[in-house]
Amino acid sequence: MRPLIQRLGYLVVDAIDPHAAARDTVNIVGARIVEECPDSVALSSNQRHAELIIRKGTANALVRCGLEATSAAAVEQVRANCEAAGLRILSTEPSLPGIEAAVTFATSEGHVFEVHTPMSADRPARYHGPGAHPRALDHVNFTAVDPRAWADEMQAACGLLLSERTTGYELAWLRAADGRHHTVAVVKSHSPGIHHMSWEFPSFDDFKNLADALIPDARKLTWGPGRHGAGDNLFLYFADSADFLIECVAEMEVIDDEAAPVRISAAGENLSNWRVVNQWGALPPTEWVEHHSPLAALAEDRAA
Repeated sequence: MRPLIQRLGYLVVDAIDPHAAARDTVNIVGARIVEECPDSVALSSNQRHAELIIRKGTANALVRCGLEATSAAAVEQVRANCEAAGLRILSTEPSLPGIEAAVTFATSEGHVFEVHTPMSADRPARYHGPGAHPRALDHVNFTAVDPRAWADEMQAACGLLLSERTTGYELAWLRAADGRHHTVAVVKSHSPGIHHMSWEFPSFDDFKNLADALIPDARKLTWGPGRHGAGDNLFLYFADSADFLIECVAEMEVIDDEAAPVRISAAGENLSNWRVVNQWGALPPTEWVEHHSPLAALAEDRAA
């Protein structure tokens, strides 16, 4: 079955200081602010209306992930799939302007996804500002207590294709209709949340400016640069002021064959299989392996 998702749509997070997190996204990553209010900031790196929305919250936490559907019919199919899989449907109304149709559901571990028709492309393609200017918010890696069940749910609901996994489902990567090695991925953890969000850049040359942008604030990279085995992409990671782990990538593998077999490899103890995690050899540090940002409470949970 062809995936019902075309690509990543957007991400909403809570931050204790949303404006500080937004400044990091501007000064280091190179996206630009498109809307700013006292309690929220919206950013985009391309013509999409918004890619990252940072809200004022009592904790630094993941709120919702938008996934762009291949069509309005695909949105309706996701709704039907969620009902068949026993996943909780939270809304059938779009949450953001510029979206015509949407369905929002929660996984069994509480991750909230809005599957939506394409967001309006009403922003200028080019803009002034610091940073290397990414192409797009590229993918999100989530944390789950039971990553195998999580991956099964995302396949059942959205038709995502499993590109690769480790033997014990310590890591699993799922792709959308655009064929990029992963649009969402999952890491085994002690509790559900988000592991990292990722921005795509045109070239490895951009990574020098990204790393140099950390120097004025006396900050350092968390891991990288390197080249992942899973996805074959170049990478580097840093933590922003809200302690969200940010990945910057280039050269992500594209899998054109929707029937391509799932690749399975051993993760190694503490992700020590360098062929999977970093073909250049440097293994992830403890702060990367153990990183976790929690889920924000759903509105009905807060009300309760």
